[in-house]
Amino acid sequence: MLVGSVKRQLKQAIPAYVIWILMIILSAVLSPDFRSVGNISNIILQATPLAIVAIGQSIILIMGGIDMSVGSVISFSTVIVATASNLVGGFGSFAVAVLAGLLVGIVNGLGVVYLKIPPLIMTISTGAIVKGLALLLLPSPGGNVSESLMSFFTASSGCFSVAGVFGILLYVIVTVFMHQTRTGRYLYATGGNPLHARQSGLAYNRLTILSYALAGLFAALAGIILAARSFSGDPVIGDTYNMDSVAAAVVGGISLTGGIGSVVGAFAGSYILAMINNTLNMLNVFAYYQYIIKGLILVLALLVFQLKRRKKYED
Repeated sequence: MLVGSVKRQLKQAIPAYVIWILMIILSAVLSPDFRSVGNISNIILQATPLAIVAIGQSIILIMGGIDMSVGSVISFSTVIVATASNLVGGFGSFAVAVLAGLLVGIVNGLGVVYLKIPPLIMTISTGAIVKGLALLLLPSPGGNVSESLMSFFTASSGCFSVAGVFGILLYVIVTVFMHQTRTGRYLYATGGNPLHARQSGLAYNRLTILSYALAGLFAALAGIILAARSFSGDPVIGDTYNMDSVAAAVVGGISLTGGIGSVVGAFAGSYILAMINNTLNMLNVFAYYQYIIKGLILVLALLVFQLKRRKKYED
């Protein structure tokens, strides 16, 4: 049974799910094509990579940090899968990409913990290095993704795909980890009050490195999904995911100051962002208007969450 702080953290995600449901209803009314199996499948395909990388970003934000290297890790993992498949096979390239993501995350964590580099600076720096490596390996989109890997992650039945189910399974696992394990609770405690966490004897250094390692892992998994979907590697495909992953987490009710929110909210936040793009495209809204509308919706959502939190503290 969920009790105490677990319930409070999960409640932070409720507004995001309310917004998501309202968006589904509004989109279905405005555009009958929205309800088609093909369009729903397309939304899931668009949202899944963002939802996966948002898991890692959410863990970092809950810890009170931020990771601006996840976009480069996504790009790098697509390049690895597209260039290594012929050498080590589909699932061999999968393993190499995952290990690369973990390595980048561990380097980020070590830099933040032992070199005392601010998370924003550290992750921007490693992101630049990783992006450079991706461009060296594959200067332009291309390569060959293993057919077995492609077939596995793109397999679908109706509007449900293996990639989508894989993303949901990851959310279930991480939600249980964050709310029902000692390590997960320590991550919340550390993000809520780092000084108190250190004074209480929590392994702050190990927890920080773990959180960044997980962010790298999930970014790599998102990149693998993208590579399977696009059948190729792309050294810049992940560029938009740095800010989108933060936006998905924050719209999902996770605080930028740490210790508040749940990865459950990031799932809704990811689908909200994907649906904004999808619905505006179906309504034939010009691209430059889409950026404005998307920004206004995000600002409104963030304002609602901020007012909700302020009222809570005043009470």
